[in-house]
Amino acid sequence: MGPGIVVSMAWLGAGDLVDTSVSGGNYGYALMWSLALALFCRFFFVNAIAKYGLCNASGDASLMAGFRRLWSKLPVVIGVAAFVNGFILNTYMAVGVGTALFHLTGELGGNEDWGVFGWTAAAVAATAVLVGGGKRYRWLEIVARVAVAVLVVGFVSAAIVSRPAPLNVVRGLAFATPANEGLFSTLLVAAAVIGAVGGSAANLMYPEFMRDKGWRGPGFLRLQQVDLLVGIVAIIVVDLAVWIVAAQTVRANHLTIDGVTDLARMMQLAIGGLGPTLLWLGLFFVTFSSFPAYATGFTKILFAGLYESLPRRRERYGEGERDPLFNWLQVGVMVVVPLVFALPAFPDALTLTVAGSSIGVLLSPFIMGGTIVLTTAKRFMQPGYANRWWETVILLAVFGVGVWASYGVVRGLVELALKAL
Repeated sequence: MGPGIVVSMAWLGAGDLVDTSVSGGNYGYALMWSLALALFCRFFFVNAIAKYGLCNASGDASLMAGFRRLWSKLPVVIGVAAFVNGFILNTYMAVGVGTALFHLTGELGGNEDWGVFGWTAAAVAATAVLVGGGKRYRWLEIVARVAVAVLVVGFVSAAIVSRPAPLNVVRGLAFATPANEGLFSTLLVAAAVIGAVGGSAANLMYPEFMRDKGWRGPGFLRLQQVDLLVGIVAIIVVDLAVWIVAAQTVRANHLTIDGVTDLARMMQLAIGGLGPTLLWLGLFFVTFSSFPAYATGFTKILFAGLYESLPRRRERYGEGERDPLFNWLQVGVMVVVPLVFALPAFPDALTLTVAGSSIGVLLSPFIMGGTIVLTTAKRFMQPGYANRWWETVILLAVFGVGVWASYGVVRGLVELALKAL
């Protein structure tokens, strides 16, 4: 377990727990397969991204260098957009860590607003120390390993205690569709899930962490594939366990899931008094593994893009982490500034949420399209490492879904703008 665990625990955010619980409550066991399918689609795309870094014919350090071969300014465009997307994600993660600690300490710190802010400030300080030092990757790996152990044991135990019917679980994984939904609407739901994760900018963090681990060259390809698969399977296990708990409790108790506090109530109904504590512990590890990993990973993506499109700065500093701007952006912008969003007086961040989601989805076709071109064309890859035909078919199918999702975002933004006029 290495970079795959680090990046998978970063991908698994508080929003995943809420969305998975809502799906379990709305659809029961049906559509569980769509979540597993979406994450395996992510595996294929991230595996292609990693393969380019290990097996390209030009000695490029990462996919960002390959993007430069398609258009010289593409790396910096993707790098800047990904950094903005990562910053917005970290505003959620910071508050998530503070919320979890506030409840785990028996609501220590006064009323909820200022209590959450105080614990968020403590988490920000700890994270700044963690990522600001020279051994940041080692610490990220330790946090991720503890997180995956706690999450898998905790939520799988909760799923077992909730006593699901094994046959229903099997049906949910065997392409079952909701009773009140048609085939077309079911496919739309599945496509939305796949499109959201297939071309995510967060996928570009994986090769950055691979280099931190020291994995370079085709000799690490098989190890990388197993490493990534372990991380993806860990997410699937956690998400499906939460889905099962929701399917068993939400609909039967007429519970509405609007946020993480509702998840605590769901866990209490599922396994009793220990449930809320388990939920807050899980939320802490979900968000605290994401918060520092996003700070480091998205800053690395930014500098990878910046150095490819503006090579003079790379000639001056060599590696991005040696650049004096690196820690200012990693710690100052990605770790400290999100604390502002935990202030009780801070207004509703709906606009920021829409912007973050939109940037992520709009980046998707560029990341996926560039990945397909670079890993399929034999001139870009070492002999024997270009995509096989069936790999290209899978990547093109997910790419099509990603384009469809981006079109939906553009259409929604246009409609929103017209209403505002």
